[in-house]
Amino acid sequence: MNLRQLAYFVRIVELRNMTRAAESLYVAQPALSQQMALLEGDVETPLLVRNPRGVEPTAKGEILYRQAKTILREVDAIPGMLGREENLVVGTVSVGMSSSTARMLALPLIRAVRARYPAIDLEIVDVPSADLTLMVQQGRLDISLSPDQENSSDLVTTPLLVEELLVLAHPSVKLPEDHLTITDLADVPLILSRPPNKLRMRVDYAFMNARLPYRLLAQVSTSAITLPAISEGLGAAILPYSAAYREIHAGTIRFYPLTPSLSREISLCTSRGSLERPARKAVIELIRTLTETLIADGTWRYCKLA
Repeated sequence: MNLRQLAYFVRIVELRNMTRAAESLYVAQPALSQQMALLEGDVETPLLVRNPRGVEPTAKGEILYRQAKTILREVDAIPGMLGREENLVVGTVSVGMSSSTARMLALPLIRAVRARYPAIDLEIVDVPSADLTLMVQQGRLDISLSPDQENSSDLVTTPLLVEELLVLAHPSVKLPEDHLTITDLADVPLILSRPPNKLRMRVDYAFMNARLPYRLLAQVSTSAITLPAISEGLGAAILPYSAAYREIHAGTIRFYPLTPSLSREISLCTSRGSLERPARKAVIELIRTLTETLIADGTWRYCKLA
């Protein structure tokens, strides 16, 4: 077993396809298959199984995948730990966040990393909220900004902020200006997050608690679909301010606070078993600092530090 084989194996698991993995690695497929056969021979157990959709890891393959991701990240971090220069922070750091959080935080984070830590290779991954924690647990992300994260023995979870959920609609949609309630939305076509989704659970519970049905226009997996639909006046949505702050400033979407209010908590999550790396620590501190600044200067509205 060697690092090259582990890197090949990780790529195959992530792409779920031998041909695409071989192309992305610039390796001939027969050579890639041979390396996987050697790896399976070393560990004396099948790691991959082929099916009509491509390739899937076995149960033992899932275990190796998580360990291999950790090993490869720690090897990647060695230059940063040794320091090519004094105080130089080096390494790859992957950060996962939902679309709404990414709209507010992704660009400031990219700018801050470039300015403060140019030797960090930053990866920002826009991930449905339901998948964020799993990707940290699998070693596919170093950090996630996870909504309403429950405690887990294999995660280090630190509350970061609390966002109020707002009703977002086109100006042509007539809604009460003050004291908008869930009852006022009973006849409004809604575009909601597709389950499983923590935000959707909060919305469903609010209607259930009010003993009201709602008019579901569509279920979508990302606010990148929701916002154009709202901007066309097709319906309303319940999302945080961060999801649509550009459209709100442009006047194509209006927002309405709910009474009583709904909110969600965003937490920083990392794997408890992973090695503490200077690059990851630096990015976490930048996320905290940027969040504080964006809230303090009024850019990130209807939001407070946790």
